[in-house]
Amino acid sequence: MSFYGTYVLARSATLLPHVPGMRSAFGSRFISIDRYQDRWQLVGLMTPMYHESPTINGGPVPLATATGTPVLAVEIKESYCLQYGGATPDGQLWLAHSAPAAADRHKRCSFDHRVDATVPVPVGVDLPSDDPASLADHLAGWAAEAGLDTSAQCIAEALGTYTDESAVYGLVQALGLVPVDTVYPAVELNDADWHKCWQRADNASVRVLQEWNIRRTGDFEPLDHRPPAGADEFIRFLDLVADSMFGAGLTRAELRAEAARLLETYPRP
Repeated sequence: MSFYGTYVLARSATLLPHVPGMRSAFGSRFISIDRYQDRWQLVGLMTPMYHESPTINGGPVPLATATGTPVLAVEIKESYCLQYGGATPDGQLWLAHSAPAAADRHKRCSFDHRVDATVPVPVGVDLPSDDPASLADHLAGWAAEAGLDTSAQCIAEALGTYTDESAVYGLVQALGLVPVDTVYPAVELNDADWHKCWQRADNASVRVLQEWNIRRTGDFEPLDHRPPAGADEFIRFLDLVADSMFGAGLTRAELRAEAARLLETYPRP
């Protein structure tokens, strides 16, 4: 089964979803947090909500600055290719692209990694070619910065030709990280207790992205694409839920009450 999302590896005493810069760089659709010894965390996220996509432009750099430790992000594009981004607290960033399982080695990746990407390619930077040795060297250098004892050869063997989650978890093992536990969200963005509110928020999210694209292209004609009444509040509700996923923010009862208030305040036209 194909997967379209991002894994973020960083070290922090605070759960990464609550660290400043995490959601603004990678979105709020958290799947789980794998915790390892020495406060290392691997956070899995699905592709961001539509309204978040235009602002996903910081990649791992803001998170490295916030945590004061190196951060690695691996974006999986429908299990076709992987986009790696490694950052250090001083703002340095390296990028690497990997599509080793492509049947035709002369076929270029069909994804535009400058658009709607959680590991974006900065303007003026060319995406590195698919060079497994170069990728392993980048990752080994990043590991050394992070104080992890491994080698480029060990990393290359762990990555193999995977273009899905197997590459991520193989890399974590090659880095010598010892698992502790897995933390799952206590509530979901589209939880059954407020699913109707989430549907309204999802629709508002799509419309916000449409309006952003219209303004970006200079076309103001399709007025039906403008966000509906209450769009900002419905989207803000998603932020409240994201705040509450991992032991902070509102309780389930408070979220349920807020969802009911929004649906009553902004009935469908």
